[in-house]
Amino acid sequence: MKITKTDKKSLAETLGKEFAAKDTFFATFNKMKFKDSNGLRDALRPTKAKFKVMRNTVVAHALENASLKPADATVAKGPTAVVTMEDPNEITRVAKELMAFAKANPGVIWKGGFYEKNWLSPDDILKLSKIGSKTELLSQLAGALYANIAQIRYVLEALKEQKEKGAAPAAAPEAPAAAPADAPAQP
Repeated sequence: MKITKTDKKSLAETLGKEFAAKDTFFATFNKMKFKDSNGLRDALRPTKAKFKVMRNTVVAHALENASLKPADATVAKGPTAVVTMEDPNEITRVAKELMAFAKANPGVIWKGGFYEKNWLSPDDILKLSKIGSKTELLSQLAGALYANIAQIRYVLEALKEQKEKGAAPAAAPEAPAAAPADAPAQP
């Protein structure tokens, strides 16, 4: 499909606004089939991320419009795919899906991306893919805190029982007191 120069400019402006507002990943691909790209779209849908194949000139102009400078000069060279994220809290989940897709499709190479307007290298994306999502990490933290609280509770209950046991003999009736010194002695 032929796109006119004005269409490219308007696409680049729209995409530039999207790049400026959202976190983005870039990839190049060779021999990727349409059904494979649809599989990635389906995998990204729960994370509210979108996968698009874009023209290089549109991507290059969109990056300029968004005032983003990728560290990799080849971002807009070769077949270019773009993943934009609606929810920045899902970055690790999206990175996991992207790395899994690249593993299953060796022709896909992730070039990098932007997170909060900071450039991420492919190594950064790989590292992110190995971290749990924000909700997973918060769940792990809550579990660890709960375990510590349970241990503290156990220790406090043991101390309480020990104190009660230690206080019980002291509360027992005492032996009769010795007679006062000025009392008459009994035969």
